[in-house]
Amino acid sequence: GEWTTAPTDCAKYLNGRGVGARYDGTFPGSTKHGDCSTFTGDGNKFSSEYKTFLRKFYEAQVSAFERGGQGWFYWTWKAEEAHDWSYQAGLAGGWIPTNPSDRQFPNICG
Repeated sequence: GEWTTAPTDCAKYLNGRGVGARYDGTFPGSTKHGDCSTFTGDGNKFSSEYKTFLRKFYEAQVSAFERGGQGWFYWTWKAEEAHDWSYQAGLAGGWIPTNPSDRQFPNICG
């Protein structure tokens, strides 16, 4: 399966040029759930709690797709102003391990 560690659709241009995000309610017809500024931008500014969430979500996705699927593919190498969507930024920020098999939370899926 294809996926990303980002829990929102806050990445610039993700939903189209000039189209907002569902998460912050700027996408036409959507309801606001939160503020995109908390979940996007420079990974160096992410809280340690959010980085831990991203690591756990990474490990859960990898485990699920390797157990019950036919492998996995991370959606984006690099994303503008949305480091939680970026594999490259995840490697630099530590929430994606250099060795994709390394686990800090080996029993994340039970």
